[in-house]
Amino acid sequence: MPGKEDDMTTDYRAGQRFSLKGQSLTIKYVGSVHGKSGDWLGVEWDDVSRGKHDGVHEGKKYLECRSSSPTCASFLRPKQTWDPHRTFLEALREKYVARTKPTESEVIYFASKQAEEVGFDKFAKRQAELRGIHVLVLDRMCMRHSSHDPDVDTITSICQEITDLDIGGNLFESLSEVHDLCRRLPKLRSLTLNGNRMSLTGIDQVEESSFDGIRTLSLANTLLDWESELVSLVKQHFPSLNTLLATNNSFEYASPNGDLPASLKTLDLSGNNYATLTNLSGVASSCVQTLLLKDCKITVIAGTAQEPHPVFTSVQELDIRRNNISEWSFFDHLLTSIPSLKHLRTTGNPLYTDLKTHDGKLLTAEDGYMLTIARLPTLGTLNYSKITDKERLNAETYYLGLIAAELRATATDKQAVDIRKHHPRYAALCETYGEPDVSRKTVLAAGDLDPDSLAARLVKITFVSGAVEWTEELPKSFSMYAILGVVGKKLGVMPLRLRLVLETGERDPVGMASEGYGGPEWWHSDDEDSADEDGRVSSHAGGTDQASWVAREVEMPPGTRALGTYVEGMAARVRVETRQ
Repeated sequence: MPGKEDDMTTDYRAGQRFSLKGQSLTIKYVGSVHGKSGDWLGVEWDDVSRGKHDGVHEGKKYLECRSSSPTCASFLRPKQTWDPHRTFLEALREKYVARTKPTESEVIYFASKQAEEVGFDKFAKRQAELRGIHVLVLDRMCMRHSSHDPDVDTITSICQEITDLDIGGNLFESLSEVHDLCRRLPKLRSLTLNGNRMSLTGIDQVEESSFDGIRTLSLANTLLDWESELVSLVKQHFPSLNTLLATNNSFEYASPNGDLPASLKTLDLSGNNYATLTNLSGVASSCVQTLLLKDCKITVIAGTAQEPHPVFTSVQELDIRRNNISEWSFFDHLLTSIPSLKHLRTTGNPLYTDLKTHDGKLLTAEDGYMLTIARLPTLGTLNYSKITDKERLNAETYYLGLIAAELRATATDKQAVDIRKHHPRYAALCETYGEPDVSRKTVLAAGDLDPDSLAARLVKITFVSGAVEWTEELPKSFSMYAILGVVGKKLGVMPLRLRLVLETGERDPVGMASEGYGGPEWWHSDDEDSADEDGRVSSHAGGTDQASWVAREVEMPPGTRALGTYVEGMAARVRVETRQ
């Protein structure tokens, strides 16, 4: 004979919704379980961490769960103390109708005096009648609805001004319950059904005009199938929908089978499992202008080089924050898929956490911001910030400079061609700003000094001060103030009391100003040089002998000019004098 507990299974059926200790669930199976005595309820928990398995027990599948989590399901005995459910009006009164007399814990005191509630009764009456209230939030209140609920016909008069309704996380079992409730709210424009696990069975019997007034619909975490359920539901019953939120539904594909309503302009698919933009080909053919894809798993635009890129002709605003984008190629080809893109949000992608130049130099987050702008010429805002003309100029010239540096570092023409292909905007940037100098670095012979090395930027200077002589290796970028500081410290003299003179080692002719200078002397072919008996050469055409030449010296005055503006080679000799 079956026990009393076994007889209770007749009160249950698949699809029923209950709440147990504040945790919502759906009954998926009623019956026996191999290896266990008596009958059991196989349930799928809304909170997938609450379960023990995925509906499979000892190799046999008992439950067909909507969630793909390995811990979404468990078995319960039929005898449970379920949380009591509420009707819509019961939930409404509990949340919005104030009690007439406050409890002791609700009495307000200032110091030791009780506050007098002036006018609170009038406010409570207004709130009880929902006067001035347009938004109702009745989420997670164990609510069910039926057209046979007590006083159900009074909902319209009480809620005639309600425009926004949030009934997420409740115990609705079918869409028909929601339909009957919404048809009683004549001004309803926004409906939130997040977390409800409704069956769409009988959807064809629901009047197609029942949700005509809804402009915003939220179906987050409902685990509806994209093609067979969500798209069909929205297209058939929400023809005037402007905004759809379908986040955290474990979608992997938005297939092109089934069109979204032409009125839909904003689509939020954040928190789903898309790996590429190609997985969203079903959205590409829609009229969506704002596409939100935060916290997905997007890495690239297309999975393979042969896979065609989808073209989102209407999208102007894209949010791809906190995805898995790690290569600049995603942004290099983004306008191929979204040619009208004007507003973009990209923060939180791994690409920006380890930015480097072609030669391994680290870049900052600000550099990443500029390089994103430079790659996308149609952008008007990036990460909510308006892009000014000056920012775009700086970003594009900076990017062009980095490409030029990369080209200069190549050794072959083939490498240079590959780099230009790697930067699709290079040609357009050159057309706008002019082609930069990309003369490539010559290959050094053995023993030659790399001009980009630290050694090439140092000068060995021999300083001479009277009988004192010493050598310093100093960067060419040092200013003359810095050079004087080094010399002054060495000699123990105030730097500005010193005078530095560069001895070039070259000689210049002595000027003949005292004799009067009549311009350059001319050489004539008839004037031939001849050698004297000792083999010395003399010039007949006004030539000068060794006594007419003097060593060239250049004073290096204090200032911000760099040492490299005076010294070209790798060594120099500088005479140090003391100013009088």
